[in-house]
Amino acid sequence: MLLAERTLAFASQAPEMHTRKSLGGGLLSVLETIGASRYACLYLRRDNGQTVISQSISNLPAAWLKLYLERGYDATDPVFQGVVRGGSYGYWDELTRGMILGRSGHEVMGAARNFDMREGFTKRVTLDGGGTAVVMAAGPELARHSNARAAMRMVFDVFANEGARMMRGTPNPPVAAGDEPPFRLSRTQLKVLLMRAEGLSNKQVAQNLGRHEKTVECHVTEILRRLDARNMIDAIRIATKLKLIL
Repeated sequence: MLLAERTLAFASQAPEMHTRKSLGGGLLSVLETIGASRYACLYLRRDNGQTVISQSISNLPAAWLKLYLERGYDATDPVFQGVVRGGSYGYWDELTRGMILGRSGHEVMGAARNFDMREGFTKRVTLDGGGTAVVMAAGPELARHSNARAAMRMVFDVFANEGARMMRGTPNPPVAAGDEPPFRLSRTQLKVLLMRAEGLSNKQVAQNLGRHEKTVECHVTEILRRLDARNMIDAIRIATKLKLIL
């Protein structure tokens, strides 16, 4: 199965999963194709003016988690702190480029390598139900092509939101049965949906179609309305289930 197919399959199946184990297994089915074997989703909250980790879902080794917490690496981890403060995403060498790392910064990055996490990709996710999460994938060597980057951006959003749903204990509403969506999508709307499913932003979609970004935003709004979707991830899930995109 191709990376794009695995990504869309996970986006489609995740809302119907009921356990963190199944959710993590679905994420790994995507991540393993790009060289990642470890993942972590850290849910954040504010405490006395500081951003702290309140809950997490991960397959990180217990020895690494113990080391990370005992040494307070969350306060000195340059990737984690950079993503929390800047809201950026990317491979670790991109996120730390231009940073002047102190001894603690070098220490945490070196320790990660000792647990087969030499390379990684990290992204901050704004949750649909409110709040923020930081998601990361890591391994000895990650694929760095544009499709790998797009896949991680999409599955991180799905994983963080569905993980939050599981912890709240609130199921997703079922998609209505039937072979046809409430309203058919136009050819242009299908193109927009497909490109967004591949991880492109509205601006990138506009550049590909030769349209103004505002036009693409209008198409996105109409796609959400026609599919009765909460957001684009939900729209991709519904469209995949209805076999509008494969």
